[in-house]
Amino acid sequence: MKECGRKQSAMSPCAACKLLRRRCAKDCVFAPYFPADEPCKFGSVHKVFGASNVNKMLQVQF
Repeated sequence: MKECGRKQSAMSPCAACKLLRRRCAKDCVFAPYFPADEPCKFGSVHKVFGASNVNKMLQVQF
């Protein structure tokens, strides 16, 4: 079983980009909500909604 509370360096990609295996840009929409030190948070959300739908939900402007 994976550990969810592991600390990572400040330069590592956010949890979403790490799981999706992509480069984390400075303006990454996932980074404020899914920090690198909490990978299980995005993993759980990704299982339920999928990355594309989460991306759409986070980009909604009120």
